[in-house]
Amino acid sequence: MRLITGPAGSGKTQLVVNELRDALSGADPAAARLLVPTATLAQHLQNQLARERMTLRGDAIQTFSGFVRPWALPVKQAADAIVYLTVEDAVRRMDRPEFRQVAQFAGFCNALAHTITEFSSAGCDSHRLRHHLPDAPLAAPLLAIYHEVERALEQRGLALRARCLELAAARIASDGLGGIRTIWLDGFQALPDPELDILAALGRHAEVTLTLDSADCRDLSRRLAAMGFVEQELPRVRGTPAVSVVRAATIERETEEIARRILEQVSAGRPFREIGVVVRPRAYVSVLRTTFHRFGIPARFYFDEDLGGHPAVRFLSGAINAMLHGWDHLETLAVLRLAPRFAASGAMDRFDFKLHEQAPNAGLGSLKELAVEAGAEILLPLIEEMGALEEWRSFVLSPGDWARRLATLHRLFRPAVGPADTTDRNLVRMWRNQSAALAAFDEALGEAAAALDPGAEIPLDPYWSAVASVLRLKPLRPRDDRRNVVRVLSAPEARQWVLPIVFVCGMVEQQFPQSHRQDPFFPDEARRRLSSAGIRVRTAAEFEQEERALFHSAVARATMLVTLSYPVSDGRGEGTLPSVFLDDFVMPALDAPPVAPRPRQRREPGRPHAIANAALLPVLSQITAHVSPTSLESYLQCAFQYFGRQTLKLQTRPPRPDQRLDFMRQGNIVHTVLARWWAEGGDIAAIFETEFERTREEFGIPVTYHSERLRNAMLDDLLAFAADRQWPRGSLRSRTELKFQYTLDDTTVVRGKIDRIDESPDGRAFVFDYKYSNAQNTKKKLSDERLLQAPLYLMGAAQEFGVTPVGVFYIGLKGAVEYAGWTETGELESQPMPNDWFSRTRERAQRAVAEIRGGRVAAKPADPAACRFCECRDICRIDVPAAAVVSL
Repeated sequence: MRLITGPAGSGKTQLVVNELRDALSGADPAAARLLVPTATLAQHLQNQLARERMTLRGDAIQTFSGFVRPWALPVKQAADAIVYLTVEDAVRRMDRPEFRQVAQFAGFCNALAHTITEFSSAGCDSHRLRHHLPDAPLAAPLLAIYHEVERALEQRGLALRARCLELAAARIASDGLGGIRTIWLDGFQALPDPELDILAALGRHAEVTLTLDSADCRDLSRRLAAMGFVEQELPRVRGTPAVSVVRAATIERETEEIARRILEQVSAGRPFREIGVVVRPRAYVSVLRTTFHRFGIPARFYFDEDLGGHPAVRFLSGAINAMLHGWDHLETLAVLRLAPRFAASGAMDRFDFKLHEQAPNAGLGSLKELAVEAGAEILLPLIEEMGALEEWRSFVLSPGDWARRLATLHRLFRPAVGPADTTDRNLVRMWRNQSAALAAFDEALGEAAAALDPGAEIPLDPYWSAVASVLRLKPLRPRDDRRNVVRVLSAPEARQWVLPIVFVCGMVEQQFPQSHRQDPFFPDEARRRLSSAGIRVRTAAEFEQEERALFHSAVARATMLVTLSYPVSDGRGEGTLPSVFLDDFVMPALDAPPVAPRPRQRREPGRPHAIANAALLPVLSQITAHVSPTSLESYLQCAFQYFGRQTLKLQTRPPRPDQRLDFMRQGNIVHTVLARWWAEGGDIAAIFETEFERTREEFGIPVTYHSERLRNAMLDDLLAFAADRQWPRGSLRSRTELKFQYTLDDTTVVRGKIDRIDESPDGRAFVFDYKYSNAQNTKKKLSDERLLQAPLYLMGAAQEFGVTPVGVFYIGLKGAVEYAGWTETGELESQPMPNDWFSRTRERAQRAVAEIRGGRVAAKPADPAACRFCECRDICRIDVPAAAVVSL
């Protein structure tokens, strides 16, 4: 037996591939096997040989687990989800007092299953652990759970990985390999005792060659030598790549800089397939997906996805959950929104609005009625099909029968278009992934059944609970056959790759290296005692050493250039600490500049952001015959915002019940209370309680902690206003809630409503506008030249009510009472009223109306920061400054 060692870049894998190629070209190609740790590496090597036009058997290159599996039959290895469910069931049945307070938490059962799996992989079953049990507080109860898990799995013809390998090793040793005479093992990082037993069994019947990185074989070399392996060390033949360190403001900026540099490489002629991104913190995966999509970078992500999160599986599982929960309308709507035949239809949108308006509600009967009211009758057949699941509530079946029955759920998920209807590769790939997800859903049903007592007859609830756990734990890796793509790899996966250009992101402490805490069941001291007894389980310090090995391996994946990057602040805006691994490189970090993708649909040069159809312009004139100060301010902030709000009158989805007490609703309550209290006097708290309860009942606002918190805040603000003596109530004659309208020019009328006018006996008047905002935002209005409300209100007061306006105030009410405004007499530290204020305001308003009637709809906000509050933000297209873009 042969052990080939060497550093990264020594050509170990290529040597193995060359020898395999020669064997496959020889007289007996069926006698050769190459075993690798992962399916992706097997596929990678198969593709490499296929591109050389070599024909090879499907099992010539396969995973170690796939090769060994037949020799362990009839015992099968329990899937991770089955192990978890078995652990969960054992914890519940044994009811150990040490675990009683945390037994119901999924995280605890996950940790327990992880530790049991770790010990099993190290070749330590419950029997061996009992003989070497260390003195640890939770060792004995864990041993009891471990033994029960092994017993429960054995009853179902299942076993943990170590037991399967033990059985396979014994059978290979006794029965041989069926004509296989040469075996290579490549890409392995560590070999626990059960794997070493397999190697010893293989060595009895075949010539075995094992490759290991020099850093990985230090502790193994003596044991392998004792097994008969002869070591052959290869020197490094690949050069050291250049290294660059990049510092970005945020994670998003970091991924955008990676995208920019990738496009820079591609523009220089390098194909995408020669570029890789190594990710240690999983949080980067979703950010990289989004960034690469924005920048038009094709990428394949070598990460398992959450099966339960796939749209097809969410639809099927959501239908069962909705049925079990009594067809809650919003929960059922979320399921219907995933139905591929109707998800993006106008009928679904109308139905969505109708359900949100009347929520909360439940029941299929009222759901059908609302579909008819919304003009969404097209949804009725699907609702009827889902309603047929209702009878399942009364069934009592065995787990296997439940699995077969739930497999019929596929009939609910019927896409509108078949793959034969298009040559779109993205759509074909989506169909393949969808098919894989549905197949994995069926596997999950079977795994849940395998984890339960096969002879018991149970209702749907307990079986579905097991299915939900499997869906949460079972991975899904979508098929992706594209070749010219950027490879996004986990740090362990990257050990199997060699690429010219590599990016390693997330180089901050706690992420790379990841922090490894001591195991709660077997702390490091207990693990050291187990290691001294021959049970090789790792301590936290050994996990940290592995982190450094992963980092050096990631850097060594590059042949030309490796770029290490990190963000200065995390997603919460808190500062980060650069990774200690960066201390290995004495070089300054380069700051990443802000970048953004160039819009893919470029506007034709000189083409205005305007409605050009002359037949539509008279409609705009009709719409703007009456304008309000608020609508004009909306236009001056952004013409597209005005277009969406006022011209198209687009409606936002009605808020959920728990979101109905929003800023606008709070403001309406406060305005109504102040109008009544200022005019009538009395107890402002009693007025508020009456108005709050009326609003809550009218709009179906639930009584929650959130609504009570807001209620108390509004009451405190109103009480503070009533007690405020800056402008005492009753000092002048007051009128509230005053509607006005006056002529701006021959074709335009301004309409509005003034919150309050206080008038002195000599006809001088002050206009007040309540703002349920804090003092800072109230003061900002004094310097915002876009705002027309104050002068237009003064003009309305003068023309409609015949008063002489000498001042106007915004009154901020949230947190503290703040008066901010303009007067002729300087009350309350007000600013002087500007010269020619009315004439300039009239001119600006007329110009805005003329631009609206001219068809201007440009998405150019005066204050981009305000876009996050705009309901039109998801449909507008803001121009990106040319200096901040990169070409796609």
